[in-house]
Amino acid sequence: MRPKIGLLIFLVIFTGLVGAQEPKSRKKPVLIRADRTEEQLEETPVVPDPEKAKEHVEVGDFYYRRDNYEAAANRYREAILYGPKWSKGYEKLVQVLEKQRLFLEAIEVCEEFLLSNSNSERAESFEKWAKKLKEESKKAGET
Repeated sequence: MRPKIGLLIFLVIFTGLVGAQEPKSRKKPVLIRADRTEEQLEETPVVPDPEKAKEHVEVGDFYYRRDNYEAAANRYREAILYGPKWSKGYEKLVQVLEKQRLFLEAIEVCEEFLLSNSNSERAESFEKWAKKLKEESKKAGET
């Protein structure tokens, strides 16, 4: 009888220790907030901050996976504000605009990247992408 009691005490203590451990918490993106309008974006002076840019891309990706393309585009635009030299924000914004079939706007984003980052190693791929978007725009009947 004693071995069973010892085993029972061990299990109670062990499960108590296992349950007491805190799970590894992963920082979740902030999702609940009103998206800023373009006027508000222009009024606010923005200091480049790579961490904020990365955070906005992560939240934009969250919205993109849930087919909320407008919210994703807003977050990618903010990522570009905080990381104007980082090609990832531009790339993601062009992808979401292409998904929405807003080819002319996507072309403008490509051209904006090329103007601000002409020496980037990604410049050539953005040029090709802009060309492809122009062809898609013609097929879709946009002018």
